[in-house]
Amino acid sequence: MKTIVKQIESPPNLMSIAKQLCNESGFIFLLSGQNSHPHSRYSLICRKPFLEFSSVGSVCKISTHNQEFLSFGNPFKILEYLLQRYELPNEIDLPFPLGGAFGYWDYDLKNYVEQRLTTRAKIDSGCPDCKIGFYDNIVVYDHYLNRAFIISTGLNPECIPYQSDAVAKINEWLNIFEDAGSIKECDVEFPETSLSKIEPIFTSTMERNEFIFAVEKAKKYIHTGDIYQVNLSHRIETDSKDINPFQLFINLYNNSPAPFSAFMNFGDFQVVSSSPELFLKMIERHIITRPIKGTRPRSKDPQIDIQMLYELKTSPKETAELVMITDLLRNDLGKVCEYGSVQVSELLKAETHPHIYHLISTIEGELRSDISHIQALASCFPGGSITGAPKIRAMEIIDELEPTARGIYTGTHGYIGFNSISQLSITIRTAVVSNGKICFQTGAGIVADSNPESEFDETLSKAKGFFLAMKSHNIKRTPQKL
Repeated sequence: MKTIVKQIESPPNLMSIAKQLCNESGFIFLLSGQNSHPHSRYSLICRKPFLEFSSVGSVCKISTHNQEFLSFGNPFKILEYLLQRYELPNEIDLPFPLGGAFGYWDYDLKNYVEQRLTTRAKIDSGCPDCKIGFYDNIVVYDHYLNRAFIISTGLNPECIPYQSDAVAKINEWLNIFEDAGSIKECDVEFPETSLSKIEPIFTSTMERNEFIFAVEKAKKYIHTGDIYQVNLSHRIETDSKDINPFQLFINLYNNSPAPFSAFMNFGDFQVVSSSPELFLKMIERHIITRPIKGTRPRSKDPQIDIQMLYELKTSPKETAELVMITDLLRNDLGKVCEYGSVQVSELLKAETHPHIYHLISTIEGELRSDISHIQALASCFPGGSITGAPKIRAMEIIDELEPTARGIYTGTHGYIGFNSISQLSITIRTAVVSNGKICFQTGAGIVADSNPESEFDETLSKAKGFFLAMKSHNIKRTPQKL
């Protein structure tokens, strides 16, 4: 059967759709819509996966509506087998996914990419290493054309698509659209009472002095020739009492809008992201990565703001850092791409965000015919911009210097499409609401001439959107262990 695509010319407000569904377990909302960004044309909404996959170590769980199976092994390889069952080759020529595997892969899955790596740091997130839903129907908002598409394939765990199921899902979405159309745009936000009225108290896994000590130790590794660059981070935590996770997402997006924002509700925990960084975008055989390195804070004073941008563009430290990571990712793509196809199409381009400026590069290539999208992800994982160079040694040093395992932070989230259209972002600027806590991790790239104090301050600049989203109006004061 053919996939059903229903086009909606004047769709209701996107947030009003999300507000109706945000409390459902399995609800995933990938919010884009920054027209100035080359890879943020579409926002996607998914609900009610027909199959769910999760892993903790080598224990992988596959769940359907009425069955549950355990499998043991490399999660990437088990996912590859599952994805092969639901491929939709040459189904409909559209520039967005026709359903797919949506969710996240956390940083510590690195141990399945490079066998010599282990995790010595404390593992305490309580979340699976990866959590993926397989969706037979999705909604796509096209922000350029201001219209929506409802996609329904009728797929099910048995890989047998049913036309009647596909039609029923279309009608279900149309009812949701009709209900959402009656919600006024100004009513979309939750009331203030859904966030705690008490100013949150933040703690960190590393105090300022501890982070500075870690930076100094990393610089010693750089001076002895172990590495050229490494990303170091610390985790900021606060109580999640009285916090509505979707309101936190709205606040984070309003304070720190980003082209790869995401809200993912997995029932007993939620992931709230305002990520600015594209990890991998794959359309058939074409693959793109856009690493970010180099940061300067924005200023409300126009002259200072321009000065910050100029300082970023002309900084020898920041440009050297991005050139190193660009070369690392060029080599990563070279492992999965046709010989000679990998090119750096943009180098040291300044990108503007509400609270910070970034430098980015764009690297592109053509995947070899024997490489699937999930294989490309596994081979390039985790992103080099949030590890360091050389990559393997940098990850070993991260594991030594950071007191807790990173978990979801600096992994990746997004989707592998059934029709060979996939997009994954780096999981940064991301909060995880779980076990009565909200965790938000933030880091900085360390090179030979890094100033340890400045690097810690950079981590707080990157967390500014999160602090604002939490309604903390005292960001200049360093709260408790920060």
